[in-house]
Amino acid sequence: MCAYPALVYLEVCGINLIQLKPLDMKFNTWPRIVSFSLLTSFLVYAGCSSNDEPKPVDCNTTDLAISLTSKSDPASCNTNNGTIIVSATGGAAPYQFKLNSGTFAAATTFTNLGSGSFTIIVKDANDCEKTLAAVILTAPTSPVAGASTIVHHTNCLDPNGSITVNVTGGTPPYEYKLGSGLFGSSNVFSQLKAGNYTVTVQDDADCSITINNVVNSSTSVSFQTQISAIIQTRCSLTGCHNGDNGASRNWTVLSNVQTNATNIKSRTGARSMPPAGAQQLTQEQIDLIACWVDSGAQNN
Repeated sequence: MCAYPALVYLEVCGINLIQLKPLDMKFNTWPRIVSFSLLTSFLVYAGCSSNDEPKPVDCNTTDLAISLTSKSDPASCNTNNGTIIVSATGGAAPYQFKLNSGTFAAATTFTNLGSGSFTIIVKDANDCEKTLAAVILTAPTSPVAGASTIVHHTNCLDPNGSITVNVTGGTPPYEYKLGSGLFGSSNVFSQLKAGNYTVTVQDDADCSITINNVVNSSTSVSFQTQISAIIQTRCSLTGCHNGDNGASRNWTVLSNVQTNATNIKSRTGARSMPPAGAQQLTQEQIDLIACWVDSGAQNN
């Protein structure tokens, strides 16, 4: 007579799904699922294999983390030498990092940074990402320009205009230069003619600003007693500006001279007027014309 096991286990892929017991231990009255003899257990494999893909990772529950290791601010407002260093833990190594909208790479150090707010993102081997936002680098602040003190040009042949620039903030001490000149410690620029001037101010952290100023002319150069004679003897000549080349070029008429005053100043200053071969103007005459034009080309 055959003996039957007290329990039979039905397993699928290693999981115990059904536990079978005979209805009557003395007779072959097992549930009519399947008949067994001389078996203690059996396995049913339903589509299992040794190379099944791993279960997907839930990035919402990953312990991946990114942290700021260190940072250094730019040395000045005009340089990009700030640095950010980060590190990552958790998740699945190896890690990759990117700065803002850049490209992922293995480097944890980001260099050549100016002032601003930065975002660093880490991605692990499971393609999970974590973000480190609002890493702020701060550069020294630039100087702030106050109102300049202007002394206008009043002596045509001996320029006496001046500019005194006033700044605050930044990192003192300051250095100053006028136009393309050299930096120096003085904030006063003197012996200036009428004109537009740019002063550059640089502080001890190499932060700089530019300040634009205008020195006006108030020299009272007279057209009647000083400029008219120069025009008549050097410009209003036969074949030139006496009307021979058109009424608008007749500089015996004051209104024509006034209309062309800026061009006259420019060309006499560049010594292209009078033309080559004609008697040239002296530097004093050129300066008087410039002063008269800068003062408004008045009929005075």
